[in-house]
Amino acid sequence: MPEISGEELEELRRLTLVEQSVIAGLREGGFSEKALEIFRYRKNFLLPDDPLKDMADVIGKFTGACGDHVDIYLKIDQDIIKDAKFLTDGCPGAVTSAAALTEMIKGESTTRASELKVRHVVGFLKEGAKGLPKNMHDCCGIAIGALRDAIAKYK
Repeated sequence: MPEISGEELEELRRLTLVEQSVIAGLREGGFSEKALEIFRYRKNFLLPDDPLKDMADVIGKFTGACGDHVDIYLKIDQDIIKDAKFLTDGCPGAVTSAAALTEMIKGESTTRASELKVRHVVGFLKEGAKGLPKNMHDCCGIAIGALRDAIAKYK
C-alpha cells in the first residue's frame, strides 16, 4: 500500500470536515438518515470506468428549470430493468433523488417504472417526519424526467 504524505493526509482531513459539515446541514434541513446515506454514498452513480457507460441499452436525459441535469443509464432485458445508473451535475436533492430512483427501478418492468411519480420517490426516502425536504421535491421530477425519456427511447 502506498504511503500517504502529510500533505495528502491533511487534505483528506479537510475533505472529511467539509463532508461532515454538508451532511450536518442537510440533516438540519430535513433530510432523513436514509436520504443522507443515499446522498453520501451516491449509490448507482456512474463512475468513469463503469461498463454500463458503454453497454447501456438506453440513456435518458432531463434538465430541470433550475438547470440541474440528470442522465439515467438503463440495461434492460425482456422489458425488465436489470441495471440503472445515473450522472448529475445537480444539487444534493438531485443526487439523492436520482440515486433513490435508480435503486427503486431495478428489477421492475419498464411499464411499472414509467408509472413512478415524485410522491413515490419522496415516500421511499421518508423516515418519520424527515425525508427529502419539500423544496427539493422538484429534484425527484428531474430524475423521473430522465427515466421517462429513457423508457420512451427504449420503446
